[in-house]
Amino acid sequence: LSIPNPIDLQRFKPMERKAMRERWKLPLDKKLILFGALNVTNERKGLAYLIKALHILQPDHIALVVFGQVKSQVAERIPVAIHSLGYVSDEEKVATIYNAVDLFVTSSLEENLPNTIMESMACGTPCVGFRTGGIPEMIDHLSNGYVANYQDSADLARGIEWDLNHPEPDKLRETCIQKVKEHYSEAVIAGKYLSLYEQIKR
Repeated sequence: LSIPNPIDLQRFKPMERKAMRERWKLPLDKKLILFGALNVTNERKGLAYLIKALHILQPDHIALVVFGQVKSQVAERIPVAIHSLGYVSDEEKVATIYNAVDLFVTSSLEENLPNTIMESMACGTPCVGFRTGGIPEMIDHLSNGYVANYQDSADLARGIEWDLNHPEPDKLRETCIQKVKEHYSEAVIAGKYLSLYEQIKR
């Protein structure tokens, strides 16, 4: 039995995108993809696969927003504008960043149940990730996001394109929020622990 961490839906919630972009001085005329890790160049975070995916896409209308810093030798390989926000630990600030972007991409090669996906979806921002660990459990493929074939940059690019060009973006955002409310809210997780306690008592 696996019980995920709960998420604070009072903190991670939808906000007005334009205002959040202005707050972080991010472009208003680009599709913004968020990528982040404490060390974005850690091979397990799969940045190389995201870079390949960005080369496959038409990058003129896309920019990359990054939690953390990207070393210059890595930045040179990325075919889109990069906006490095540095290390951000304050949850309220993190929530505003999720709300400023169009999409969160996790190209990690190893994951359990990443809080980043939960937080992003709670803000109404869809996610794309590889089919590994608990990611397919969190992202409902072609419903509230896209689960790409493992280590497949071409499929990761298809997922990014699917999300960024979704014909009903408002519906997509609402589907993300609903998933988190139904599966990861504090009340739901508390109920799972109570249920487990009752089973153990028997």
